[in-house]
This record gives sequence, C-alpha cells and structure tokens, in this order.
Amino acid sequence: SGSILAAQLLINSYDVAVFWSGGRHHAKRNSASGFCYVNDIVIAILELRKRYDRILYLDLDAHHGDAVEQAFFSTSSVLTLSIHRAEPGFF
Repeated sequence: SGSILAAQLLINSYDVAVFWSGGRHHAKRNSASGFCYVNDIVIAILELRKRYDRILYLDLDAHHGDAVEQAFFSTSSVLTLSIHRAEPGFF
C-alpha cells in the first residue's frame, strides 16, 4: 500500500511523505466497516513504530477514525486525534 511505502520512506530518509489515496480508517481487526476492509493506517503506524517511540496520528476527515483509535487505545505510544463532522446518525 502507498501508506506503508510512505511510512518506510519516513523511516529511511524522507522528512515528509504523503499518500493521498490512503486512509481506510474504519476497517477493524476482524471486520470490514465503512467501505474499508484493510486498515492501511494501522499497518503504516506499526511500521513507523519500528523506528519511532511515539506517533501522533492526526485524522482530518468527515468521519471519525474509529478503528485506528480502537487499535491503539491501550498504548501510550500512539496518540490519535480525529477532527471530523459530529452529528447524530453520521458515521
């Protein structure tokens, strides 16, 4: 995935890496959700954790990055911040 490649570039030499088509942030460990079946963000963060002790994941999207938050909820090494539309009945 491009998100994983971007993480690898950051680990090896780049200061900035962006993959605009990534962000399947609804896929959960055991189920697809919100049109997402593989959570490339979680995999990219796990790749970044090989080099960096702490990660800030900033999610700027219409929808809450729920599955990324759930994946790292019990660790202090990844902070997730989701800025999204909040409205009853909205995903």
